[in-house]
Amino acid sequence: MASSTPVRPASGVDDANARLTACSVSIGLYVIACFLPALITRTPHGGGDSATNGAFLLLIGWTGVVSGNFGWLANPLLLVALFMLGLRRNQKAFWFGGTACILGLSSIATMHAYNSDVQGTAIGFYVWMASLLIVPVAALFLRKPPSR
Repeated sequence: MASSTPVRPASGVDDANARLTACSVSIGLYVIACFLPALITRTPHGGGDSATNGAFLLLIGWTGVVSGNFGWLANPLLLVALFMLGLRRNQKAFWFGGTACILGLSSIATMHAYNSDVQGTAIGFYVWMASLLIVPVAALFLRKPPSR
């Protein structure tokens, strides 16, 4: 006879493979995003639009903090979140990763406010956002169930 109680993993089950997979997917997406066009800008003198890849934005993005665009700070927060997830600190990984996602999303609003040359985002931005989202989602699923 089947039980209506949901099956939960035993308390001693090692979830290292799930953590390794989540970290690997996040890092893989991050690296892919560096090679994809991430930001579309207007070129000077009516030359049309051009795409800037993620690696270039990673190198110069810290300068946006000076003008109020804090989205680049999602990058070091992702590093901390990955480290916390690897150390089995699920709650900290969730909060650092969630903050990274919020900062990453905030860059859309602030990039239009401070730089009129920005025309929009490209696929690399969304791949970068996906890499940020992997860690808090994984931390949420890997948390320990409440003990009874």
